[in-house]
Amino acid sequence: MDERYGWSLGTWFGQFVTVATALLAVALIGVSACDYLIDRYQWKLAHGEIVRPAQLAQVVPPPAAHVLAAFVPPPNGVGREPAVLRPGVPVDSTRRPATMLWLSSTYHPGSAGLVDIVAAGDVMMGTKDVGLNPAIRPGADAAELVGSDLAGVFRHADIAFVNLEGPLYDGPGPSAKNCGSCFAFHSPTYYAGVLQSLGVDVVSMANNHSGDYGEEGRDSTMAALRSHGIGFAGLDRDGARFATLTLPNGKKGAVIAFAPNSGTLNLNDIPRAQALVRELRKTHDLVIVSFHGGGEGWNFVHVAKSNEFFDGEDRGNVTAFAHSVIDAGADLVIGQGPHVPRAVEVYHERLIAYSLGNFWTYAGVMTYAVSGLGPVLEAWLTPEGKIAGFMIHSSRQAGLGVPHMDSMDEAARYMLYLTNSDFPETSARLSGAAHPGRLVAGGGEGREARAMAGPGS
Repeated sequence: MDERYGWSLGTWFGQFVTVATALLAVALIGVSACDYLIDRYQWKLAHGEIVRPAQLAQVVPPPAAHVLAAFVPPPNGVGREPAVLRPGVPVDSTRRPATMLWLSSTYHPGSAGLVDIVAAGDVMMGTKDVGLNPAIRPGADAAELVGSDLAGVFRHADIAFVNLEGPLYDGPGPSAKNCGSCFAFHSPTYYAGVLQSLGVDVVSMANNHSGDYGEEGRDSTMAALRSHGIGFAGLDRDGARFATLTLPNGKKGAVIAFAPNSGTLNLNDIPRAQALVRELRKTHDLVIVSFHGGGEGWNFVHVAKSNEFFDGEDRGNVTAFAHSVIDAGADLVIGQGPHVPRAVEVYHERLIAYSLGNFWTYAGVMTYAVSGLGPVLEAWLTPEGKIAGFMIHSSRQAGLGVPHMDSMDEAARYMLYLTNSDFPETSARLSGAAHPGRLVAGGGEGREARAMAGPGS
């Protein structure tokens, strides 16, 4: 510019930089604000505070903030209207974390003979295609990542279980998966060591991601798990259908898993599932069944009493499946797949958790709102396999997806709210359950069981 007007090239450039910096700052603030508003909108939508126009006529007033809706049976004895996403977690910042719910009059917390089972939902700690967590390196201690309190829940259990979403595979891409916009996970094999340090004894491979890198990826996963003493279940091949674990009292437990996906034990073949459970019952003292089924996302937080379809796939009739395998001899049923928490049910003195949601899904699975709630179920089973008591430990994923204990206890409150809606008879029973004042782990010798864990056939 002409210096007669007080402008030089340097001055003009300085003004340009100043204005550009200011505009960039405004843009960043705008993006952050939009991200926050989207997050809040998704949270409110998931909790029923915002409804779509078609739902307006069906909305009921939310429960009072201080009421734990999970334990209030509906006045007419009827469950939910399927189309309504009712208000989820009541807001009460002063509420203490949920206590243990004790159902047995014969056994008490800490009684000899109880088996302590801990189970969490989907685990995919990072995928090479999207990005790995830089904090997870070979030899990493899970307690330093998720906190010693959360890791301690797994480590003191007699059997600790998670659903492993995706292969542990160091080989090259691309994925063998043939789809347009779906995810294909690809985690390093050293992640098996992180699972071991967390205290995991056994994983399910019965899901829609274990085959993302074909049979080579599955073989690599099993080898990595085996090298760290972690059992696996759910693939329809010899040596991978179920895992056998030896309990501290010398008895044997079995974990078997099902899904509606190629290469896995078929969730939709209920007669075969019953036959497999009956066979396990002959040789094992305890049988735990996992399934990966039901629709995905916020529209599927409620348990259907019929087959659920998602993305053109039959995701099974999960209530019929769970009841059938218990009728065949299963002692505990653990659900995965919807990526949101679902209700629990007590059926023939056995516990069913219909979905434990997302537990640790770094950068690969959405963790907004209820998708970020990670209930960790701890169940105490009697020597006969009946549910003596249970507790839902609440975790929540932070950042791109790393779980930590949630002092607001939202996962537990949400699951119990859904239980009231979907299984009012179970909710009524839980409302009368005892609430022991302190937590005493049944069994208490999880390390011994862990050392003897291994895959079955």
